Amino acid sequence: LAYTATLYGIFSLVNILTDSLGLGSAGIYGDSPQYFLSSAFMTLAIVPLHVFWGIVFFDACEKKKWWAPALVILSHLLVSGLTFLNPQYDGSLVPSYIIMMLMGTWAFFTAGGSLRNLKLCLMCRDKDFLLANQHPR
Repeated sequence: LAYTATLYGIFSLVNILTDSLGLGSAGIYGDSPQYFLSSAFMTLAIVPLHVFWGIVFFDACEKKKWWAPALVILSHLLVSGLTFLNPQYDGSLVPSYIIMMLMGTWAFFTAGGSLRNLKLCLMCRDKDFLLANQHPR
């Protein structure tokens, strides 16, 4: 899953770099001068989204919960379709980040996470998580 997300990030970077080649390509035809910044933030949202989608999708397929892969596909289409709102970048970035947070939460609980474990980890009180308390095998 991380491999796919990394590949997406690389291809997105290459596409942005090719757009930057040439004489003043960004903003020349009324486009936003924030094109490169917003593209970076969109890539920053979509890379973890691919990981979250993969976790939820494959877990749902294993458990035969067919509504969950459908929601993953629909959310993927929604985030991809939001880019048609550009150059009004706030119209695509804000909903994409909201979907990223929701999918991240769903993937966290799907992978076996709990609020108790998260609290213990963040407060550095999870004895099993801390490396200082690991016993040699």
